[in-house]
Amino acid sequence: MGPRYVRLLEEIDRRGSIREACAHIGLSYRTCLNRIRQMERVLRHPVIHTTRGGAAGGGSELTDEARDLIRLYRAWRTELERSSDRLFRRLRRHG
Repeated sequence: MGPRYVRLLEEIDRRGSIREACAHIGLSYRTCLNRIRQMERVLRHPVIHTTRGGAAGGGSELTDEARDLIRLYRAWRTELERSSDRLFRRLRRHG
């Protein structure tokens, strides 16, 4: 799970559409679907609920697991940056 995958999930959440999220990010629809499938294989559960078009229009929304994953990833990145900054300052003082 990296920043590109998180960004895809966040864009799908914002836009309510896989196709619109892909267009905004600049990726093909096929690439986005492959990334979604890859995440679901690794996580062993769905990350997106989709409804087909029709009169209501259809759309996509993140599963609770996907939302939890984004929160976990963001918290991890924040902690990683803090730890890295502390280490860099320490090495700089003693280097």
